[in-house]
Amino acid sequence: MLGRILIIMALVFVGFWLLRQTLGLRKPKQPPATKDKDSPALVNCAHCGVHLPKSEAYWREGHSYCSLTHRNLGPRQKGQ
Repeated sequence: MLGRILIIMALVFVGFWLLRQTLGLRKPKQPPATKDKDSPALVNCAHCGVHLPKSEAYWREGHSYCSLTHRNLGPRQKGQ
C-alpha cells in the first residue's frame, strides 16, 4: 500500500515537472546587459589614437587627447 502511494506521488511529481517544462512556467532568464548601457562613451586621442573614456579626455579645438602632452602637440600629421 505504501509502495503504491510513493509511486503515485513520484508520477505526479514527474508529470508536474514535465508540464512546467513544456509550458515554460520556469522563471524567465534575464537578458544579458549590453555594453552600451554599462560602459562609458569612448573617444580617440587625436595624436596617438588611444581609446579613453570621454570624461577623462583633454579637449582642444574639438579634438580629444589622452594627455596634456598630446594636447600640446596637437593632432598627428599624416605620414608621421
